[in-house]
Amino acid sequence: MPRKKSNLTTFAIASVSGTTDMLNLITDASYVVKWNAPLALSWMDDIAPRLVNYIEIDAYNRVVRRINNYLNHLEKMRYYDRKEVWGSLSPTRLEEI
Repeated sequence: MPRKKSNLTTFAIASVSGTTDMLNLITDASYVVKWNAPLALSWMDDIAPRLVNYIEIDAYNRVVRRINNYLNHLEKMRYYDRKEVWGSLSPTRLEEI
């Protein structure tokens, strides 16, 4: 029998158990922003309250700068379509901790 397709529209954040897992999740958010900016910002908003040490906070702040720089650069491109990137949401940026 063919496998049934999943109807997931959003991705849940995986449970993390250590610093390395959190750092990998933060880094993954910087890659996700290239194909789904609202989802990446949602991930980062979910990650922010779970940071427990300075290594994670430093990594978070680096990725926030990377994501914001990418979004600023994207808006200057001629092929940028606000509706395609953001849908019905208004464009937003992240703030460092």
